[in-house]
Amino acid sequence: MAMHFNPDHSRNYIGFHLPPEQLSELDQVRIELRLTRSEFMRQVVTAHLRQLQAAAR
Repeated sequence: MAMHFNPDHSRNYIGFHLPPEQLSELDQVRIELRLTRSEFMRQVVTAHLRQLQAAAR
């Protein structure tokens, strides 16, 4: 069953769990970039989606 984003839904939130080591590494990078976790993840997801779209072409 596919679930699609509904922009009219009040919770536009995605949650996921990461191993502590991976979260620590991501936090180190985002702190060096002076980004919030939310902004960092938005940028990471956007970049990954662009890569996937380019690979699909």
